[in-house]
Amino acid sequence: MERLPLAVCIIARNEAHTLPRCLDSIAGIASQVVVVDTGSDDDTIAIAEHFGAEVYRFAWQDDFAAARNESLRHARQPWVLVLDADERLVTPAEVSVLSTIPADVGGLLVTVRSVTTAGASSPTPYATQVLRLFRNDPRLRYEGIIHEQVLPSLLRAGYRCLPSRIGIEHDGYNLDPAVLRAKQERNVRLLDRALAADPLNAFYRFHRAKTLMALGGELDRAREDLAVALQTAQRDGILLPQVLNYAALLAARQNQWHEAIAYAERSLAVLPGQPMSWFLIGEAQRALGNPREALHAYQQTATALDREDDRIRIVGTLRIPRDELAVRMGRMEQALGNPTAAAEHYRAALAQNPANISATQLLEEVMALDTTSAPLLTLAMIVRNEEHTLPRCLESVRGIVDQVVIVDTGSSDGTVAVAEQFGAEVYHFDWCDDFAAARNESLRYAKGRWILYLDADETLTPESAAQLRALLAAQPSHVGGLLSTIVSPHRQANGGVETHRGAYPRLFRNYGYPRIAFRGRVHEQITPAILECGGVIVQSPIVIWHSGYDVPLDRLDAKVRRNYRLLIEHVQQEPLNAYAWFQLGQTLARMQLIDQAKGAFEFALTIGLSEPLRASAASAMAYLCGVQQRYADALRWAEESLRIVPDQVLALAYKAHALEALGHFEQARGAFAELLARLDSAASHLSVGFEIELDRNRLEQKLRALEARCSALPVNAG
Repeated sequence: MERLPLAVCIIARNEAHTLPRCLDSIAGIASQVVVVDTGSDDDTIAIAEHFGAEVYRFAWQDDFAAARNESLRHARQPWVLVLDADERLVTPAEVSVLSTIPADVGGLLVTVRSVTTAGASSPTPYATQVLRLFRNDPRLRYEGIIHEQVLPSLLRAGYRCLPSRIGIEHDGYNLDPAVLRAKQERNVRLLDRALAADPLNAFYRFHRAKTLMALGGELDRAREDLAVALQTAQRDGILLPQVLNYAALLAARQNQWHEAIAYAERSLAVLPGQPMSWFLIGEAQRALGNPREALHAYQQTATALDREDDRIRIVGTLRIPRDELAVRMGRMEQALGNPTAAAEHYRAALAQNPANISATQLLEEVMALDTTSAPLLTLAMIVRNEEHTLPRCLESVRGIVDQVVIVDTGSSDGTVAVAEQFGAEVYHFDWCDDFAAARNESLRYAKGRWILYLDADETLTPESAAQLRALLAAQPSHVGGLLSTIVSPHRQANGGVETHRGAYPRLFRNYGYPRIAFRGRVHEQITPAILECGGVIVQSPIVIWHSGYDVPLDRLDAKVRRNYRLLIEHVQQEPLNAYAWFQLGQTLARMQLIDQAKGAFEFALTIGLSEPLRASAASAMAYLCGVQQRYADALRWAEESLRIVPDQVLALAYKAHALEALGHFEQARGAFAELLARLDSAASHLSVGFEIELDRNRLEQKLRALEARCSALPVNAG
C-alpha cells in the first residue's frame, strides 16, 4: 500500500514488549512516525528507532495532554493518527479515505476495542468510537491531564467530525491483576488532582467512578461521583447516558435491582437502542425472578447490537458475547416453560461458540425433556363484532387445533359468547389502531408448538384441514413458517367479483413471545420475526378462504379508508419501511388514486422489497400504467416483473394486453398463448406476493381474435 500523508504520534514509557506490534501495524501506511518517550529505561527507544520512528524525549509531568501535544508539535504530515504503544491498527486499508474527506471535516472517529479484566471474573470486551485521526492543525490540541480529549478543540476550530470504519485493538486493560491495579491507582491519583481544580467536572467524576468500580473498593465514593456527574451532565447527550449506565451497573453490583432498571431506562430515554442498557435491564429482571421481562430485554439487546448507530458507538458499549446472550435467552425460555425455544437459543450459542460449556450442558438438559407433550397447534385470533362470521371460521378448524386463543378488541355483539361456545380462551384488549399489537396479545397465550392465525371472516378449506396436523408434524426443525394460499374474492364497483390469491406465512413455529411477534400497524407481518429466529419459510398446500373483501361497497370503502389512515401513520413512523409503502400503494390503487399509488410503489421498490414483492410491485405498476393508457410504460413494468419472477401469470397478462394496445399483434398473440398454457402448467403456482385469477374464457376469446387478425395481416405486419 502506498504511504499516506499521515503522521502517527505515540507517547511511550517502558513499552518494549508492546511497541513492536503497534509500529508493525502502521508500517506500510505512515509517512512519519513520532514517538515521544517519557522516561523509558528498557529497549523502547531502540525499538522505535529500529522501525524508523523519530524519537523525542519529554520529561513526564503527570499530564497526558502535555505529552500528547509534544508529539503533535513534531508532526509534519497533513493528517495525524494517535496511538498508544499497547494498541494496533487493524484496518490499515480504511485509512485511505483521507484523500476523500471534505475540507470542513477535521477528524474521523475510529472504533477502539478493548478487553478489561477489571471488576469482572472474566475478561469483558468493550468498544467505543473516539477521535484519533485528525488534521494537523495547530489549533487542535489535547486537553486534560488524564482521559485527554482533542475533540473540544476541533469543534472550537469550526470543524466537524465523521464516523469511519477504522478499527484499533487496545490491550492496555487486559493485564496481570497487579499491573492493572497499579495503572488504575495512578489514574485515580491523576483524577483526584484534576477534580481538585474542577470539582464539578462531570467527565472526570464519571471516569473516577468507573476506575473506583474497577478497583472494587470505595463504591460509596463511586456512587457520590456518579451522583455529581448526573447533576452536571444533564445536557450532555453523549456523557449522560454513559453516567446512567454506570449508575445502573453500580446499583446492580450492590443488588439494588429496581434502581438498576430505573437508571438503565433513563439512559435509554436519552439515547435509545443501547445494548448495554438493555443488557443491564435483562440482568436485573433475571435477578428479580421476572423471566418474561428479562427475555424481552435480552432480545432488545440482540437487536441493539445489530443496529448500533454512530452515536451509540461514541458513547461506547459492552461487546456482549452473542453466545452468552443466547444462553441467557435460553434460560429464560426454560423458565417460561418453552423448552423448544430454549433449545433453539442453545443451538445458536453453540453456532457462535462451539466451546460454550453452559450451552452444551443446557441443550442436553432441555433435549432430555419430553417436548412432545406440548400441544401441536394453537389458533390465535383477534376479533371485534364478528358474531355472524366467527362460527364458520371456528367450525372449519374444529378437531384440528389443540387450543383456540381469541383476543376481543371491544365487541358489543355476541362475539365473545360464540367464542366461548367453541371452547376458546377469550382475552380482552383495548383497541389502539395497531393490528400487530392486538395479534401479539394473542401470541402471549399460545401454548402450541405451531401457531395458525386466522381472521373471523376466514375459513380453512376441508382439504387443508384434513392434512394440516400431519404436515406440521413432518416439518424439520429448521422450518419456521409455512406459506398458505389466501383466496380472497374482491367486490368490484361494477358488481362483479375479482378473486385474488396471496401467499402468506399463516402457520409458524412458536418460538415464544416476544421473540416471535408481529410488526406493522396494518397488514402486519410475522415473516421478519421468523427469519430472525433462524427459521426458514417454505411453500405448503394449505388454502384459506377469505371473504373480508366480498362485502357491500360501503363496508369495503370504510375498510379501505381505515387501512389508508393506518398505513399513512405507519410510513410516517417508519419512512423507510418498504413493505408499508407497498401496502400503501395497494390501498391507494383501490381508492383509484393512480399517481399516488404509483409513487408509493416506486418508493417501495427504491428502498428495497423481497423478490416476490418486487415482482408484485412492478406488476401493479404495469396495471396502473395500463389504466392511464401509458402502454409503453405498462409493457416495461410487466417485463421488469417477469424478469424478477419469470413464471408468474398476472404480469404476463399485463404484458399481453400492453403489446396488443401498442399494435404488436403477433407478439401479443404469443403472449396470450403462453398465458393460457401457463394457467394449466405446474408453473402457475403462486410465486409472487399476490395474483389475480384470470377469466379463461375471455383469454381464449382474445387469443382467437388475435389469431384471426394476425392471419389477415401482410407477412411483414405486426
